[in-house]
Amino acid sequence: MIQTAIKYFITVIIGLALFWACEPCDDCGPENAYPYFNLSILNKTSLDTLKQYKTRLDREIKAVNSALDNPENAPVVDSLNSLKAIKTDSLAFINALIKTTNNKTISIESINGKTNLFENQNGGDSLRKFKIPINTNQTESDYAIKIEFADSIQYLKIQYQLKDTTINSKITKSAKNLTVIDHQFDSLRGPFGCKPISECTSNSLEIYVEI
Repeated sequence: MIQTAIKYFITVIIGLALFWACEPCDDCGPENAYPYFNLSILNKTSLDTLKQYKTRLDREIKAVNSALDNPENAPVVDSLNSLKAIKTDSLAFINALIKTTNNKTISIESINGKTNLFENQNGGDSLRKFKIPINTNQTESDYAIKIEFADSIQYLKIQYQLKDTTINSKITKSAKNLTVIDHQFDSLRGPFGCKPISECTSNSLEIYVEI
């Protein structure tokens, strides 16, 4: 788990400029994804590790400040100030990553082996919420979800009821009474977003998970 978080941290450092250039949007996903459900993901493993880095940097900056207050360190004050600047910049970076992770901004690398499924408004793939297509040929859907920077694949299985509906003068399917029947995430909450669930279409429902 810690190894996964460290990999996440290092990789994000390399690609941070590109990552920030792609602002996420809440209403993104495959254009033809109907019906679908909404999925939001928190990488809690990485968040916990980033908080550990933050605690360590806070402690180290405090130690440098104490050293700067000591008159005996006057000969090395320039070196101490340089060290403080480096650690302060690192702390600002970590705080930015914590904010991004708390916002549940993340990328899905693949679902059931298929890649390049999602795109945000700026052409990137980092989103806060994903429209996950539902299989309209059966009343259950299985998903093997590979989240970017994660070492393992997370499994999710849902069931639902299908009904004919009309959208833009076209006969299609809607999914209602959606429930989760199996998953391998560290934590899962939902579906929620509409009541009663049995009467809500899947498009109005969200499932929240943690890895």
